[in-house]
Amino acid sequence: MVSNHIRFPFFQHIEVHVSAIFFIALGIHLIGIDTLSLTSDECFSIYHAQMSPSLILHHLSSGNNPPLYEWILHDWMGWFGDSALAVRWLSAIFSSITTALMYILGTQISAQGNHPQQESGNARIGLLAALLFLSSNYTTFLAHEARTYNLTLLLGVACTMLFLRAIQKPQTSTWIAYGFVGGILCLSHFFGAWILMAHMGYWLWTAHEKRWVIKSWLWVGLGFGISFGWYIPNLWHRFVDSASQGTWVNPAPWDAPYLTLWKYLNTPAATIIATILLIYAVVKVVAQPIRTNNSDVQKQHAQLLLWLFALPFFGQWLLSLDHPFSIPMFTERYACITLPFLCLILAMALTGLKEHFNQWLYNVVLPLFLFTILSEKNFTPPNQACVKEALQKTAKELEKSSIVTTPIIIEPYHAAFQVLYYADHKRFQQYHPENIYNHLANQLSHSNIWILETDKSLDSLGLSQKKSLAYLHFGKEKSNHTKRIESQLLTLTNQGGKSRIEHIQLPELLWGTFEISHEDEFWLIEKN
Repeated sequence: MVSNHIRFPFFQHIEVHVSAIFFIALGIHLIGIDTLSLTSDECFSIYHAQMSPSLILHHLSSGNNPPLYEWILHDWMGWFGDSALAVRWLSAIFSSITTALMYILGTQISAQGNHPQQESGNARIGLLAALLFLSSNYTTFLAHEARTYNLTLLLGVACTMLFLRAIQKPQTSTWIAYGFVGGILCLSHFFGAWILMAHMGYWLWTAHEKRWVIKSWLWVGLGFGISFGWYIPNLWHRFVDSASQGTWVNPAPWDAPYLTLWKYLNTPAATIIATILLIYAVVKVVAQPIRTNNSDVQKQHAQLLLWLFALPFFGQWLLSLDHPFSIPMFTERYACITLPFLCLILAMALTGLKEHFNQWLYNVVLPLFLFTILSEKNFTPPNQACVKEALQKTAKELEKSSIVTTPIIIEPYHAAFQVLYYADHKRFQQYHPENIYNHLANQLSHSNIWILETDKSLDSLGLSQKKSLAYLHFGKEKSNHTKRIESQLLTLTNQGGKSRIEHIQLPELLWGTFEISHEDEFWLIEKN
């Protein structure tokens, strides 16, 4: 058990440091925050957040994510509206708070004594971890997305801070508070449970008095039950459904961990350096036997960080591989809960180079690592959505052809949320309490935009008799249903006519930092 108490010898300055980091992070996240179109998932959250809290619970209780984020977004939108800028501001704030908490946690896990050099070392780990977190394009991507993941990251870091405090200063109230926040964490996203499992695994691995551990976790269970116990049946049903019926996600490839780290660290070079640092952390900082003096407390904390990174990161990957017990999931997105802890363990490994080797090696590796990450830093990373631009292009093309009354067919069907958001925002705000997709289809029909639920919808809606049709497909993936619809559209010109297919893309350069490839397709079909 860790017995070293938290000390902040420079406490008189920590509020200034934390505030500065928060506002710097917020300033970075606000660059181009509303430039890109809202994604389908964002519009899904916005649409449901318009509802009453009880309706939000009703609709999301059978979905993949719990309702906490939509509840918070509901109140936020009541004050600030539902524009892209307004809803993404909330995510930027959550991400900025996470960055500031990482600084505090970095200081907390490296606190060893009152020596002035140790004080600067403590601040160095926190500052370096915050810098690595802000340097990641994926951090900015999440901060520009009105979804629950930034809230989950914030609660994951906060929960870890409470866990460290509880094992350093064991008190019943602290354990209950930790369990309560852990329940709130799972109420933001089910995968928050990975963080709690990592805490438990680390504690059982390092604790000497197992009875004391079990007794303390009874208090944790009390706090957890208060905040999340009422929602456990929903979690169980989602797990059973996913395990028995599978998911719509393809199995993960064997090199998914490398590709995911590449996403988080921007470049292959940074990914390779980070892999070396992680191996060094395991061998040098963790594998050595733990003694009882203060110098080994940091090794215990490094073990905790590795548990927090490795268990969710590799656990999700192993579950997603193609095998008889596979439960495929979005490893890149869901593993983002490990990103703060990845940055912290990398910061500890970098400072360990200075402590265990020499200043020269530290002075070489640190700038090289930061350069490889920052060389590909994007302040407005692409989010694979350009619905707003697609609708604008469609309107221009139909105007050129003098057939502005041409029906527009959209695929896939779940794009209805974002299409209605941009096509007719007032009707988007008129949500239906039950039949959501039928209501969306009806609302879109007022803008002459149509969703084809089945292969026969083209005839049943009378669209096959039209002289011209426009078709918009969003995203690169095409389901079998989409392929059948596209085949039917192409056959409409067999008896005479023409079809034109174009790719829709955003400007090649945005904010002067990156290029965006096309994601959407526009078809114009005209019959003789």
